[in-house]
Amino acid sequence: MKKKVNIYKKPMKKLAIEDPKKVSVIVPNYNYAKYIIERIDSILMQTYPIYELIILDDCSPDNSVEVIQEKIKQIKKEYPNLKVQLIVNEKNSGGCVFKQWKKGFDASTGDFIWIAEADDSAENNFVEELMKPFSDSEVILSYCESARIDGDNNLIRLKSDDLYDMCRTGEWNHSYIWTGKEENINHLSVTNTILNVSSVIWRKRDYTKIFEEAGEFKVAGDWYIYYNILKEGKISWNCKSLNYYRKHGNSVSTDVKAEIELNEICRIQNEISKLYDLPQEIKEKQELRRSFMYPLLPKKEEEMKQESNKKKIAWVIPHPGKGSGGHRTIIQNVNALIKAGYECDIYVEEDGVSTSQTVRDKINNWYEPCTAGVYVGFDLKKEYDLMFATGWQTIDFVRKLPAKKKAYFIQDYEPWFFPMGDQYIITENSYRYGFLPVTIGRWLAYKMKKEFGTSAESFDFGADINIYKPLKNIEKENAICFVYQPEKPRRCDYIGLKALKLVKAMRPNTKIYLYGSSAEVNFDFECENLHIIPIEKCNELYNKCKVGICMSASNPSRIPFEMMAAGLPVVELYRENNLYDLPDGGVLLSEPTPEAIASSIVYLLDNPEEGRKMSEFGTNYMKDYPLEKGFEQFIQAVKDMLETDYQKEKEINPNYNKPAFQPTKEAREVILEEVKQEPIYIDNHGTLYRMARKGYRWIKRVIKKIIKR
Repeated sequence: MKKKVNIYKKPMKKLAIEDPKKVSVIVPNYNYAKYIIERIDSILMQTYPIYELIILDDCSPDNSVEVIQEKIKQIKKEYPNLKVQLIVNEKNSGGCVFKQWKKGFDASTGDFIWIAEADDSAENNFVEELMKPFSDSEVILSYCESARIDGDNNLIRLKSDDLYDMCRTGEWNHSYIWTGKEENINHLSVTNTILNVSSVIWRKRDYTKIFEEAGEFKVAGDWYIYYNILKEGKISWNCKSLNYYRKHGNSVSTDVKAEIELNEICRIQNEISKLYDLPQEIKEKQELRRSFMYPLLPKKEEEMKQESNKKKIAWVIPHPGKGSGGHRTIIQNVNALIKAGYECDIYVEEDGVSTSQTVRDKINNWYEPCTAGVYVGFDLKKEYDLMFATGWQTIDFVRKLPAKKKAYFIQDYEPWFFPMGDQYIITENSYRYGFLPVTIGRWLAYKMKKEFGTSAESFDFGADINIYKPLKNIEKENAICFVYQPEKPRRCDYIGLKALKLVKAMRPNTKIYLYGSSAEVNFDFECENLHIIPIEKCNELYNKCKVGICMSASNPSRIPFEMMAAGLPVVELYRENNLYDLPDGGVLLSEPTPEAIASSIVYLLDNPEEGRKMSEFGTNYMKDYPLEKGFEQFIQAVKDMLETDYQKEKEINPNYNKPAFQPTKEAREVILEEVKQEPIYIDNHGTLYRMARKGYRWIKRVIKKIIKR
């Protein structure tokens, strides 16, 4: 059931302010008789006193003017001290909203302006919250997060960060006040991050020239206004969703409009680039923003010819899950192929709930922006040169679907996800159907050859060294962090928690951070559960800890490599799957018992010099393994699949050559003491109780059978 937004449901109390700042509200309206009453009410219901209300009608063909006039009569009775006026254009302004904005600014007498578009709405405390930052005289714009609603007030999305946080940085998760220069460099140089004027309160100044210049733009005029205003002064961002931004779903994208929009994006990006010295990472984001427009542009004959010659690759993937590292790796490699000139589409199984758009949104929100086609169901959109299965659950679909060649993108030895039985063997059989395998890491390629006689190419584990790196401004704590994901058995959460409890018993002053899962769990030792955190926060965590623990009982995880890149010594399990990819200089592989894992951790805590050596080794080692290296290796593997017989033979040897770290005497004694303290259940009930219990269970079974019939 869709959630409805209702501003009338629980109105908030008005603030009692002796000398409130003068806030003028401008309501530009065109043909919104259906929404204008709620919009006016959302203004009148504000907890912060409104000084002035100016409604502008741009010659609406509906009955907006009559509705507004009736409402104004009511307002004058109920709010006799409120200045209110209606200004009706004799002639339509021709679609230039900035003419109306300027008219409202010119007519207003307040010191602060809220342009409240007629079809939007707001929480009762919108003005109250956004006026607070204006106590700083340098703040000239104050704006907030916008929830999106449809034409019937159904909530579409509580936040709009999917539209402005392109790289999923999480920068907007917290409120801030920045200088205009900082905002222009970090945000507005890339894209218009202020999506809806209704979410903004302005300090009133003369913006006549800027408004007039904005009229030159068809799409990006508001963006032009914001960045020019912010050449001086500060901006305040409030991360609360206080504004309701109405999306009607009737906008039509055309080739011509896309070309206009791209030209305006380029113009504003270039103007801001000339104003400031932009960092390289911002320039890369600018290019990413432009790249979103390329698929929408009209194609010339030569481009269409090149497009038709592109190799087409389909990916069949499981449904996306938030925080899924496997999905993130798939999308990263899809993007690498697209960048290399391949055409990619993604297909997921029909579940009766998801649409292609919702799955596309999840991919863009949870992993990274992706320009591949995304489709629910297996109605293939074209003929494919290559089709990838990406897990055991996708194999049967790929076997049935047509493609010139079929491949298997293998990230884990998935039979180990299951107990020995049907599911184990079914999953194991997925490697026997002749699909061309490409594996992440060398161990899986070794496993394919050794167990199934199948030649496989591989690409190295890497890390985004622009994100995962040592930070000088983070203070090191006497702390360890553990990737805790109880929903993934291969993460060995029971053994891991047992080991951490031992560490806490041996070194009580050690702080323990858990992260990686949204599960709410009560732990029997002191720790802090951070749940799922953005990747930038992961890097901060790695920088403030002394040891990182990531356990994987199947293929190695990418996380130890990211920890090493950040300079964090790693403890992992000494098992076959970890011997071929992890280096022995930055990692301690431990016998897979709680006492041995705890001993490894304590050894590193007690020997800071060893930790320092491992830290230095890890950062230097990972400089040779950026993500880009893995992408190049993967692209070469795809090229081999499409152009050769894919029978490359190469020797694969272990990369880790030290013995397993063994438990210390201290750890053995501590765990033995804990085992002694755990009570053993003894049943002292007599024969009569046992008979009664047996009878009770028999009656329950009989009742169940009767109910089934």
